[in-house]
Amino acid sequence: MTNSPEAFLSYTRIDDEFFGGAITSLRRLLELGVQVVTGDRTFTIFQDIDAIEFGQKWQKRLDEAVSSSRFLIPVVTPLFFKSDACRDELKRFMEHEKDLARDDLILPIYFVTAPVLERPELLKDDALASEISSRQRYDWRVQADLPLNDPQIRSAVRKLAGKIAAAIARTSGPVRTAVLPRRADDPTADEVSDLVKSLGQEREAKSGRKLVLWVDDRPNNNIIERQAMAAYNIDFVLALSTGQALAELRKQRFDAIISDMGRPPDGRAGYTLLEAVRDSGDKTPYFIYAGSRDPAHVREARRRGAQGTTNMGDELLQMTLSAVNR
Repeated sequence: MTNSPEAFLSYTRIDDEFFGGAITSLRRLLELGVQVVTGDRTFTIFQDIDAIEFGQKWQKRLDEAVSSSRFLIPVVTPLFFKSDACRDELKRFMEHEKDLARDDLILPIYFVTAPVLERPELLKDDALASEISSRQRYDWRVQADLPLNDPQIRSAVRKLAGKIAAAIARTSGPVRTAVLPRRADDPTADEVSDLVKSLGQEREAKSGRKLVLWVDDRPNNNIIERQAMAAYNIDFVLALSTGQALAELRKQRFDAIISDMGRPPDGRAGYTLLEAVRDSGDKTPYFIYAGSRDPAHVREARRRGAQGTTNMGDELLQMTLSAVNR
């Protein structure tokens, strides 16, 4: 295996042949889509196109795939669960996840309806199908029957590429140390605290980087935005509440603060934190990233002491870069 691919495509050739090479085409489109979304031209998805005999060569190939690929992308069909190779690939990646203490390295694409996933009496007898069923899957079943030049295909590929980019952001790189792994529930304060310590240690070893406090009770909603900012030498400390944000502000200086608006039970928590920050004499640039950029809301935010408010990621990036690079 060459070029250290980011992901390994697990699929059956019969499915690919029946759909006229659509799985191979999807793999290539996904590569391009993730490259476009992330700006990383090196992103690749390994696909075993050559026929490799089940045995020593196959086992060596699989070992290399597990050790060098960050993600498994299983193309889920009825035949997938009947394929010894696909099942072994899935098992190996599940073990790989367990070794890394993660649960977010397998990204299933639901390509053809599989009865084992839809019928509880079948699902309970297949541990691997149950594992796939327990994970968030990207439903490609409608797109599987569309020609590649259909406009819906590009739109769907872009959305799927965004999800893969988010998975990349969770698992490595400047932002990835600050982004919590995907879980059934939101991350705990202890987990965020550990990440804060990790970021602080990294920051001490770096020069010229900026540090932003991002306050949001659902930090995984903003993975892509943080990934974009990380490309401009910005690190993050995450806070889940107003109280935690104030505690972090007492510990260290930040180059900017980004806050959502509503955090239970305070529907205007973004302003509550802003008022506390300004009352303490702290003039750190403050931005609200919420559901509105209505001119009236922008004026109110500025009147209260914020530098801006928006619901658009690109605008937030521009405002933040302008502030931290003054």
